[in-house]
Amino acid sequence: MLKHLLLVVPLLLIGPVHADETDKLKKQLEKALPGVTVNNLKKVDNTQLYEGVINGEILYFSADARYVLQGELVSLESRTNLTEQRRVSLRKDIIDGLDEKDMIIFEPEKTEHTLTVFTDIDCVYCRKMHSEIEQYKDLGIRIRYMAYPRGGIDSESYDDAVTVWCNDDRQEAMTRAKAGEELKAKTCENPVKAEFETGQKLGVQGTPALFTESGQMLPGYVPPERLKEILEQTSGQS
Repeated sequence: MLKHLLLVVPLLLIGPVHADETDKLKKQLEKALPGVTVNNLKKVDNTQLYEGVINGEILYFSADARYVLQGELVSLESRTNLTEQRRVSLRKDIIDGLDEKDMIIFEPEKTEHTLTVFTDIDCVYCRKMHSEIEQYKDLGIRIRYMAYPRGGIDSESYDDAVTVWCNDDRQEAMTRAKAGEELKAKTCENPVKAEFETGQKLGVQGTPALFTESGQMLPGYVPPERLKEILEQTSGQS
């Protein structure tokens, strides 16, 4: 729905606002986009643009509430992608707020890095990654699995994720399921739907989706040794 709304620019021709009237601008934008909540609205440096977040997506609005821009904002002076920089920050906030009791965690003897992985039980590269779980652990990489059934809610992949969660030994059930074993279907109270929705907020489009502690996303399978290198580099930057 949002993408269709964004095609309609300029926005409703409502009165201009002063640069410091963020609250008023927020109300005007939400009036122009019925049913939409604009979060984290703030001015972009010394420009006439305001950055806002709608359903996890970063957008830019003109100070007069007439135009919306969708895309990457890059500083020509620093050559910095300001949109991606902000995207990483938003992801980190979400990741920091996650509750580990809702995850299936594979712990190394000594943790050097923690990786949050959105996984699908049946995807080929999710299974390849899990087949090397001991190698990741040997490198000090702590894997925190969250469910992201690619078929969506009420799909077979969703049911598979629920079954794994509802087993008494979730780590063992995960390993068996990813090895291709068909587990007896189980249901119970579970976080699968909530985790799928969290993945969508984080911009997950495929699995496995790997998130570093700093909020950077690595879309897809990364071999253990290469992942270790990446994590060492990103931890040095944070």
